[in-house]
Amino acid sequence: MIYLVFVVAALTRFLMNSHLPGFSPVFGALLFSGARLRKRDAIWFPVVVLAIGDWILTTQVFHMEVRWGHAITLVAFAAMAWIGGLLRQNLSVVRFAACAVAASTVYFMISNFGVWLAWGVYPHTRDGLVACYVAALPYYRTSSLSTLLGGAVLFGGYEFLRRRHHDKQLEPATSHAS
Repeated sequence: MIYLVFVVAALTRFLMNSHLPGFSPVFGALLFSGARLRKRDAIWFPVVVLAIGDWILTTQVFHMEVRWGHAITLVAFAAMAWIGGLLRQNLSVVRFAACAVAASTVYFMISNFGVWLAWGVYPHTRDGLVACYVAALPYYRTSSLSTLLGGAVLFGGYEFLRRRHHDKQLEPATSHAS
């Protein structure tokens, strides 16, 4: 079921991509999958799903070519899932919030470094790198918010369903004897 949740979150990129740039349930889903998918699948599965989605979005929706710089974004996705893995054994609100902020920050740092390095939009100087990060600050704000909100919904919903299912298993069977 967790695999399906991630695929659905990835599919929302096709619906939301132009409405609120930088806001995506994928960021929270990366944390969630890192913490809740089988350990061996926690990084490769979401990265492969997102790589396929990126290829489709880039080539079919935006009619652009896939460049080597796209691989840097996949590294950023993998880092977010890895950070989610830090929540695997010990999940609390504080740890979740810290991991959400860390994951958003790491994504921001890696992906925008990739923009600076690979896309030829900014000069390959220190000032060009700073300008790239400054220009991306509005996206950082929305991606951080979406990581917190999306992750809270996924972790909270999962915990609610887990407890509800667990409580139903513990309820005593009712007797219908007359």
